Amino acid sequence: MSVESPVPLTPSLPSPLDPREITSPEQIAAQLSLLARREADLTLALNALVSDRAAVDGALAHLRDLGAEVDELVGEVDGSRDGAGAGLGPALGVASKGLGMQGASADEEDAVGLVERVSRVWETSERVGGKVRRLDDEIGRVREATDVVTEVLELKNALQTLASSIEKSDWETAARACRRAMSVRPEVLEGGFAGQVVPTPQSPLPPPQQLEDLRNSLLDTFRTEFDAAAARKDQQEVSRYFRLWPGIGAEHEGLEAYGDFVVGLVKARTTSAGKPSSPLYYIANLTSLLESIAHIIDQHQPVVDKYYGAGKMRAVVGRLVGESDRVVRNLVEGWEEERRVGRLISATNQSRFALLANPALLPPLYASLVNHASTLSLASLANTSAAALPNPLSALQSYARPGQAATPAPPAAAEPDPGPDPRDVDRVLGELVALGGRWALFRRFVWGRLTDEDAKQGEDDMEIVEQSESQKAIENLLRTYYEPLELWFLRTSIEKAHRLDAPETSTRPHLSSILDDTFYLLKLVLARVLSAGSLPTLRGMREKVVRIVEDDYMGVLQRKMEAVYAGAMPGDRAEKERKERDQKSAFIIYLNDLDVSADYVDRLLDETRASLPQVWVDADLASVRDELDILGDLSGRFRSACRSGLEQLFNQLTRPRLRPLLDECYKDVSYVLDEDAFADAEEHDAVRKRFARAWDGVVDGYKDALTEHNYQTFFSMTVETLVRPWEKMVMGMRFTELGAIRYERDVRAVANLLSAQASYGGAREKFTRLQQIATVLNMDAEEDPEDFYSNSGIPWRLSKNEYNALVQQRQ
Repeated sequence: MSVESPVPLTPSLPSPLDPREITSPEQIAAQLSLLARREADLTLALNALVSDRAAVDGALAHLRDLGAEVDELVGEVDGSRDGAGAGLGPALGVASKGLGMQGASADEEDAVGLVERVSRVWETSERVGGKVRRLDDEIGRVREATDVVTEVLELKNALQTLASSIEKSDWETAARACRRAMSVRPEVLEGGFAGQVVPTPQSPLPPPQQLEDLRNSLLDTFRTEFDAAAARKDQQEVSRYFRLWPGIGAEHEGLEAYGDFVVGLVKARTTSAGKPSSPLYYIANLTSLLESIAHIIDQHQPVVDKYYGAGKMRAVVGRLVGESDRVVRNLVEGWEEERRVGRLISATNQSRFALLANPALLPPLYASLVNHASTLSLASLANTSAAALPNPLSALQSYARPGQAATPAPPAAAEPDPGPDPRDVDRVLGELVALGGRWALFRRFVWGRLTDEDAKQGEDDMEIVEQSESQKAIENLLRTYYEPLELWFLRTSIEKAHRLDAPETSTRPHLSSILDDTFYLLKLVLARVLSAGSLPTLRGMREKVVRIVEDDYMGVLQRKMEAVYAGAMPGDRAEKERKERDQKSAFIIYLNDLDVSADYVDRLLDETRASLPQVWVDADLASVRDELDILGDLSGRFRSACRSGLEQLFNQLTRPRLRPLLDECYKDVSYVLDEDAFADAEEHDAVRKRFARAWDGVVDGYKDALTEHNYQTFFSMTVETLVRPWEKMVMGMRFTELGAIRYERDVRAVANLLSAQASYGGAREKFTRLQQIATVLNMDAEEDPEDFYSNSGIPWRLSKNEYNALVQQRQ
């Protein structure tokens, strides 16, 4: 609650001056007036303070209450509540009456007494606390001594039990006693007290040496008995001693002995019977080795994990892989010597693939297309053995259409092939893939066993397989022999397929045998590469196979297409017509082969992704799919090559006929019409009828002969090329109002005709500019052309100059 000040507010006064600085009577009068004013203010303030007696009495009463409370607190501390309270009250009373400090000496005496009492209490507590702490330390030392004595007695008991159990051959009890002795703390075991208490006249050695000697005796005995049980093939005794090693902290020794045992089991396996010349000899031996190792891992891993802990099987697997390194190395060396693959590689390196290097020497699809200037060369180069192709009659049944059959090529005279027999190469490739696949399957099994719990740790553990000599030997086998032989087999088979290529005009669309033969080979090669289970081999083969397909299949088809129209035309009219017909058919067949090849690539890869061989570890699957995706880029390259071929066909046969088509349609046609001429034009409908007849002549036969995708592209090319000169022709014509109506109906009729023939759509879009021309020509006379162009909402394809020119064409 605010209290108004009793001092009245005064106007601002001059500041006081030092009397020595006053120099005029006016200043003297002002300073006197200032002093009088200040005196009056002080008088009023003192009178107001003295008159407010109630506030002063209230403050004094509050101080007395506080004094009483302080007396009570002092009494509680000193134990003399009454005396303190009696002494403090008067002091406060004096102080309140005189507003002075007359009672200060009594307060100081009380404060000094309080400090002394607190000091005495603190000293007492320190003496008591120190004794308690010393007692706790003594109790701790007693407990520690008791523990040491207990451990020493336990150590002595364990060592005595260990020695007696060894004498009695009670190995389980001995192992338990050894574990008890080893559990004693090192400072106790090596301490002086144990050195005085534990030794006995029978065992005078220090405790650490006693324990070490007895443990070594146990280890030697366990190893001797374990080896003896393994030699007797006593599984029960083997398991007995195998379980004892972890109990005495000898996991490494136990796993080493167990590794020797399982390696002995692998060495004692029965090898496959048969002669090394047998196609299955080396495959069967490698399979037997890896199956026996996998069987051991499968049976023994639970035992090892139970008694030695998870992850300890890695050491045993390492020993088994080490044994496989020795056997695999011998198998690979024997296989190389028995199959004489070095000579096979040398023979394949001598192949030149003359027909692939010079496709002009290949026989054409039709006899009428033979270039007689090179007949002699064809006769000498093309008549090679038909046995070079595994299935020359288009063996890819899964890719053939229903009812589709390859047309057999005419028999050719057999001549010795300069390279090896592809059937021998195919057998060697089968063995190589089987060897690689067996190892990849074993690798996948080990991966699954070592990566169940910790994937990262499993990847580190897999180094025992990835860095093994067996892995390196198999990878070297695939890189040195499989890759060059597989590539040679693919190239020589594609070359043979080109030489035996024959048209299949009985099917719709028209194709040739090279398509199915090539993709049968690609499917075979891709299946073998994936079955080998080697990621480096897959990467290397993917790059090389793509290059072979582009050069030896797609590239050769493109060069054969270019050669279709390269020869001179015969003089005889019948032969000329026959050759033109065969040229068109051959070109269309090659285009269809390229287009269907793109579909086959997508289909082949989809089927492959859905059924990958079960030899890949999970960590490699993403990389395998990436390689297949890169291989899928072939589809786009086939499409691009097909587009180029279609443009060549269009420019060769169709483009020259489109300009005469328009001239024929607009022969004697004018859009400067009156009512009679308009009625006559409506009745005859000349443009639509002429266009329909001429168009059928241009595209006749293409729809049945071309694939659907090729025909769509060809149709779009033709329509697009047709409308461009049509637009230019219309821009040079004159129109009446009725003529503009007739023109719009002609354009709409042609657009409807072509749209009906193109089920996939897109034909009507090509007529957008022609239809916008009709819109401008039929604009109302009252319509402002500038406003119509700007505000009609039509997305104009016509430029502003073209629009203005059309406006001027109206009559």
